[in-house]
Amino acid sequence: MAYFLFLTVCFGLFPCRAIAQIIPDSTLGSESSRTVPDTINNLPSDRISGGAVRGSSLFHSFREFNINEGQGAYFENPQGISNIFTRVTGGNRSNILGTLGVLGNSNLFLINPKGIVFGQNARLDVRGSFLATSADSIVFNNGLEFSATNPQTAPLLTVNIPVGLRFRENPGAIVNASRITQNIQGRETPIGLAVPPGQTIALIGGNISLESGSVSAFSGNILLGSVTSPGLVSFGLNPGLTLNYENIQNFGNIELSGTATVLASGPGGGAIALKAGNVTLRDRSSLVSDTLGNTDGGGINIEAARFSLLDRSFVGSSTTSSGTGGSINIRTAENIELRGIGFENFRRLILDPAAAQKPPDVTASESSIITGTSGAGRAGDISIDTKQLTLRDGATILNPAFGTGDGGSVTIRAAESVEINASGLFTTTFNGGNAGSIAIETGRLSVTDGAIISPSTFGAGNSGNLLVKASDSVIAARERSDSPLTTALAANSIGGTGRAGNIEINTRSLRVEAGASISSSSGLTTARGVIPVGGPGGNITIDASESVEVIGTAPSARPSRSLIVAGTAGNGKGGDVTVNARRVIVRDGGGMGASTLGAGQGGTVTVSAEAVEVAGTTRDGIFPSVISTASGDLLYQTLFGVQPPSGAAGNLNITTARLSVRDGAAVSVESFGTGRAGNINAVTDSIALDNRGSIDGRTVSGAGANINLRSGDIQLRRGSRITTDAGAADGGNININSNTLVAIGRENSDITANARSAFGGRVNINVPNVLGFRAASREQVRNSLGLSDAEFAALQVSPTSLVATSDIAAISQSAGPALQGTVTFSSSGVNPTQGLVDLPQNVVNPEQLITANPCDRGTQSTFTATGKGGVPASPNDVLSSESTAFPWVESEESRQAETESRNQSAARVPEAEGRNRREELEDRNKADIPASVVPARGWAVNAKGEVILVGYNSGNAGDRSLLRQNSGCVLR
Repeated sequence: MAYFLFLTVCFGLFPCRAIAQIIPDSTLGSESSRTVPDTINNLPSDRISGGAVRGSSLFHSFREFNINEGQGAYFENPQGISNIFTRVTGGNRSNILGTLGVLGNSNLFLINPKGIVFGQNARLDVRGSFLATSADSIVFNNGLEFSATNPQTAPLLTVNIPVGLRFRENPGAIVNASRITQNIQGRETPIGLAVPPGQTIALIGGNISLESGSVSAFSGNILLGSVTSPGLVSFGLNPGLTLNYENIQNFGNIELSGTATVLASGPGGGAIALKAGNVTLRDRSSLVSDTLGNTDGGGINIEAARFSLLDRSFVGSSTTSSGTGGSINIRTAENIELRGIGFENFRRLILDPAAAQKPPDVTASESSIITGTSGAGRAGDISIDTKQLTLRDGATILNPAFGTGDGGSVTIRAAESVEINASGLFTTTFNGGNAGSIAIETGRLSVTDGAIISPSTFGAGNSGNLLVKASDSVIAARERSDSPLTTALAANSIGGTGRAGNIEINTRSLRVEAGASISSSSGLTTARGVIPVGGPGGNITIDASESVEVIGTAPSARPSRSLIVAGTAGNGKGGDVTVNARRVIVRDGGGMGASTLGAGQGGTVTVSAEAVEVAGTTRDGIFPSVISTASGDLLYQTLFGVQPPSGAAGNLNITTARLSVRDGAAVSVESFGTGRAGNINAVTDSIALDNRGSIDGRTVSGAGANINLRSGDIQLRRGSRITTDAGAADGGNININSNTLVAIGRENSDITANARSAFGGRVNINVPNVLGFRAASREQVRNSLGLSDAEFAALQVSPTSLVATSDIAAISQSAGPALQGTVTFSSSGVNPTQGLVDLPQNVVNPEQLITANPCDRGTQSTFTATGKGGVPASPNDVLSSESTAFPWVESEESRQAETESRNQSAARVPEAEGRNRREELEDRNKADIPASVVPARGWAVNAKGEVILVGYNSGNAGDRSLLRQNSGCVLR
């Protein structure tokens, strides 16, 4: 009661000094701590002396330890003392609202198991390191402890080496609200609780909260740890304090809020380490350890069960000079979440500058993890290891290189999933340094709603690579209408000379839909136009154990298709696309290919799968689903006035068991400029083109494309096409090797190598069975259309497409035999002009030609089973347009069984029904036994003088023995 009365009088009547808040206890006996009022550094303060000296350590013990705002408390630092250990035993937390200091260079340890609160004007005035903890005790190397809950006399040690902090149940919280600022390079920078450069500050306790508070150690170490279970946290002091939590089972929370900062930047970036169950940064809080000189940075390490970066918060470790930037390593057992404040901020800070070939505003980037370089030093790496990683609402992971130093890499390992929604993951170079690579290993990768994963170059440095390994699936989906760029996995070279990176994806299934894309390009095509400058493009390689699907278009009105594409818009060579999967599906306007929009050569596309399906068009029917290589793009040439390209397109290679192209879709090689179109090379078991499906090689003025098909079976239905038509260039060549080539005569399915004003191409068909086509000359097609030569030459579409028949042609719309191409058939006994023919109506009953028992044919008889369908067609006949089915010829055993059944049925007929019914059944049995079929081998004259045919050679009497059945002939 007297103590509380004293406080009331003191606070109510007199301007009390800090001495009332610092109360020594008696646990140290004659070596107890003492306080003396003083003025230190112009502050009314308590000078703390006394204590127990043991070797190079000084021990203090207090019942209460609090410092009022505007006041100070300073520990004397006797000569030879390196560490000052201070414990609080009274059972109340410590409130440090003013200045806590040491009058010397010693390290200061403050221990209060009930917790410690640093107010908004709290500051440190120390020259060594500082540790504040709510641990129970400090443990020394001989096993003795300096405990705040079981206070005893200071251990009698000659060598005092602390080895760790002993925690008991329910350690108190440590709260820091210090907002002290310091002018750094003309800018007021929050430093809060700060230690001198190169020193260490550690806050280790229960829950750790930075409530608008800051912690700083320029080029030093900052350690934050939250412990909620008993155990030992071990550490060493040389060459700086490090902590080991291997003996701790449970961890609490570390939370930064209200623009809280943890700052370890300096000439050599310091190190920041956080260990907790949950680590949360919100309200524009930050962890920063930048390297500002030639010493390598220490980086940032976060280890927790869960990590959340919210509301414009920031984790950064960059370099501005020659020193290597520190790396950022985040490891959690459960999940990591980065959440921004919305897509608009992401678009404004990142996407718009990228579309305009400008660096992003990294200083304003929010909800971000950033390592980068703006000098000669290499940027640090970013490493994330978790179960689930989520980026949403404009969050970003960045590693930019603005100087000559190389950017760092980004490595993500997420056992279950990586979800990037309306957010971004970038490694980028804007100068001579190379950008780092991005590697993602996970179960499922989802990139949606305007999100982008991209290693890119905007300068002379090369882009990094994008490597994805997803054991289950990769999904890229849903473009946004308010974004200048598509939802994408992209490795680009834009506006500079550096090489674009490669993209490698290994997964079970890959799905690209709703306007998203996977691209590696030189230059860039956007909704706002074409950027025609860039270095060589990179390659795209996709290995999927199940499926690769490219589906549909963006839900917005603008024409943005789902794509897997490697392209070049400038002078750089475009990359190649290689897809290996069990199934490849491109439908509803999706596309897969390689292209050039400039002088650079387009890449090659190679697809290997058990089944390849290309189907449908965009919703408006304008753009087909397509697998292609192309030189030029009519859409961009029309919309943005892009000049026709001069670069050649690459080849398209498909190896599959089944190739299906239907419903207006296409497999194509194209040239809309002066560059040569590529070739199509397909090796398949079967090719099915249906409902305007096409295999195209189209050119406007470049050299014609060639199509080479090798297949077991090729079918064209309902207006489908195989074409190498050209405009002002010569028609390309078509080479078909197959067992069958089939169309329906009146369905207008064509194979053409036509040209509008130049030479027609060559069509070479090496097929034994060609059905349903006619070989059409220019005159035949013109006459079918009833056009004059001039009208025919002026047609803007393929003339054969206007004729109802299914044609094979290689013509020039220009008159003159010299311009006409050639159609050549080989290995075929079929007249391709014959078309389909009907099966003859006088079908021979096979039961009259094939006896059930071959032995009835004699010793030289043979038996050939042809199955259902009548007499087998001659190799010189065409297939019938109608199916004719006949029953299977029965074996002798089944015929005998049926006869026995009928005999038994006849035996069961009641006598009342009479003999007529039984005789009828018996007669039917006899009628079912066929007569032996014996071929005529000679003739003879019977007794009536009539000439009859006989089954033996009438000129050789010995042959009469052929009429005798071989006794050894057994039906099997």
